[in-house]
Amino acid sequence: MALVKWGVQVCEMCKCILDDDLSCPECEVCNGEKMEEKFDEVNNPPHYTIRGGIECIDYIKQVLGSEGFAYWCWGNVIKYQHRHEYKGKPIQDMEKAQFYLDKWIETRKDMRK
Repeated sequence: MALVKWGVQVCEMCKCILDDDLSCPECEVCNGEKMEEKFDEVNNPPHYTIRGGIECIDYIKQVLGSEGFAYWCWGNVIKYQHRHEYKGKPIQDMEKAQFYLDKWIETRKDMRK
């Protein structure tokens, strides 16, 4: 069951802001897992999630709306492709570019529904 707090839906058990699908993936209480085990540097880096709260990318999507978020994702694809040879982790940067491309595609498909 979800509650509404600050105009957004939050988990009734842990009070974390829910994802768009009303799930609470960051929540130790709901999932019974340690949060550290859920992160990976490409898809869910720990430094982008406020402790016990919303992940930065979800907050950005809320603030920018779907169209703005799609453009933001596109910009990140360009950024990671552009600099992939210069930071010492070219595969990781291209995986990040792919992550944002997938988010762009997902968002654009959702906008057409």
